[in-house]
Amino acid sequence: MKLSFIIAMLALTAATAQAIPFNLGYSGFYKYMAKVEKAGVEHTELGFYLSRTDGQGLCNIESGIIRVDDSLKGVVRVLPHGQFVLPYDKQLHLDKALVELEVTDAGQCDISIQIQANLAAGHVSMAQLRQVEDEMYRLLQKMAGWPGRYFVPELKGIKLHPAEPGQRLNGMEQQTLSDAELAGEHSLSLPAVRITPWF
Repeated sequence: MKLSFIIAMLALTAATAQAIPFNLGYSGFYKYMAKVEKAGVEHTELGFYLSRTDGQGLCNIESGIIRVDDSLKGVVRVLPHGQFVLPYDKQLHLDKALVELEVTDAGQCDISIQIQANLAAGHVSMAQLRQVEDEMYRLLQKMAGWPGRYFVPELKGIKLHPAEPGQRLNGMEQQTLSDAELAGEHSLSLPAVRITPWF
């Protein structure tokens, strides 16, 4: 398991070309989503992505579907920042469903899983952001298992990313908030943001 602020799991790679579909077993994703459910977190989730193996960001996902044999069971939602969203559905797990993604990037793509939280636009207090940080750290420990949870590095704080590509936070592509800043009692007015751990 690769531990940084993006945690790559599921040892899956796929060669991609012009809109060539490749299949991923739904059950692998379901098992990780089940761990989130058991962790009892309110805001934190696992975000699924396709990262480029050359380190040049994310692969471009055109679309995706979920199927069982030849039967269509759902459409994969792809968010503007590159995350693909899957339903948490035990029946799809039992039916051994496949996730089929259409990717246009040439080269290799890896599945990566990001511990994150999504917040809607509006005022958010530092107390709320501290809760998000606590949840993310708790989920990191849960995902690391035993004895890995004892080696999860402490967080320095959190990173805020605009939910919509092209937006900026105070003129920056991302904003960091240290533990010292999170200890305050004021609030921030933010656009919709994605929050990730800062190590």
